[in-house]
Amino acid sequence: MSGQLEEVLKHRYIYVPHGTKKDTIQPGKRLGLAVARASRPPDGRGTPQGLGDPPPRTRQLDIVAERSGHLQDGGVVLAWCPTYKVMEKSQRLERSVVVLVEWIHGEFDAWARLHGAYSVANGEVMDAGLTAEVSEALKGIVYEGYNGWTKSTDELMTLSFLKDLAAAGAYDRELVLAYARQSKSEHSIERLKKILDRFETSQRSLLTTPDSDFPTSPSW
Repeated sequence: MSGQLEEVLKHRYIYVPHGTKKDTIQPGKRLGLAVARASRPPDGRGTPQGLGDPPPRTRQLDIVAERSGHLQDGGVVLAWCPTYKVMEKSQRLERSVVVLVEWIHGEFDAWARLHGAYSVANGEVMDAGLTAEVSEALKGIVYEGYNGWTKSTDELMTLSFLKDLAAAGAYDRELVLAYARQSKSEHSIERLKKILDRFETSQRSLLTTPDSDFPTSPSW
C-alpha cells in the first residue's frame, strides 16, 4: 500500500480536485476502488457496482449518479464527476467514506472545505475556518429555509443573516450554498440563489452610491 493511500484511508471525506494540467478523473476513479479494497467492510458484504469482480474483503462501493438509487450507509461512495443534484443523495450518510472526483475545476471546493475533506492534490485537510459568529449566521439561513425560502419573511430574515456575514467580512457565496446543500434539495437551493443574487446586487449598489451626507461635488 502506498504512503498516499495510507494517508487517504485516515479520512472520511476525500477530495480529488479537477486538474488543469493533467488528468485527475481516471486516477480519481481508481482511488475510489482502492479505498474500497483497502477498507475493512463492516459486515463482510457488498460488491462494487460496475467495476468488475471485487477482491476478498472489499467494502461496499457505490458509484453515485443521477440514477444510482439509494446509497447504503457505511460503505464507500465514489462521487465521480458529480453534479450538485447527484450529491443530494449523500446528505444523510453518517458512516460512509466519500471520495469526490471533481469534473469542473473548483466546483466542489466549498463542499470540501466545509466537510474538512482531505485534498489529494496537496495532501492537506481543507478547512472552512468557521467562527462561532459565522456558524450561527449559516444556521440561521438554513433555518429560514424550512419552507424552501418560499415566503417573503424567509427572504427578509435570510437577508439579515447575510448582512451579518458581510459585516464580519465572511460572506462567501459558495460556502453559503454548500452549507445549505447539506440539508436542502437543489430545488430549494435555486430559490436561495436568487436571494443571494439580490443581496449581492444590493451590496454592489452600496459601494457605488455616493454618501448622502456629503455633496457629490465639493463646494469649496
